[in-house]
Amino acid sequence: MGTFEFLTGFRALHDKVKNGTLTAAERPCYDMARSQLTRMLMVAQQLGYPGDPLRSSLRMAKMLKVELRPDDGEPIRASTIDLASGGFAVLMGAGMRVGKKAGFTLNLPAMGGGGTSPISGRVVVASSRPQTTLFRVSFTFENLEPAAAEHLEMTLIDAVLERFSQKL
Repeated sequence: MGTFEFLTGFRALHDKVKNGTLTAAERPCYDMARSQLTRMLMVAQQLGYPGDPLRSSLRMAKMLKVELRPDDGEPIRASTIDLASGGFAVLMGAGMRVGKKAGFTLNLPAMGGGGTSPISGRVVVASSRPQTTLFRVSFTFENLEPAAAEHLEMTLIDAVLERFSQKL
């Protein structure tokens, strides 16, 4: 099976998951294909960095609205520049101390289409570094609820499939 056929078949199964029509018999096939796709993409993302350890989560450039609520400060509204199953990155006017914790609300696309469906939880600053006149601040999720993690993974897969459909 070629790449086009794999992606076409996977997209059909993925759409069934989102619509709630995936059968129990199709679930193992979907789970295996999803795992293969994710692993393949993580390897592909690493090709430009030989010798570095393989990323532990899929990362995509994706702009979504997020509200951060630092434990010791005012809420901050921003947009993600990167989204991963392990966290996200934003550009901010000022950096944040690595290890600083915050609450967050991330507005993911609704699974059924149309509108947004927020997920909330806790994050910790993983890195904060200057990028032009702003700061790129990366956050790692802390104990993300399973339903929120699944919604996030589905959003990442949707972004991947959208990118591939533009190329194929």
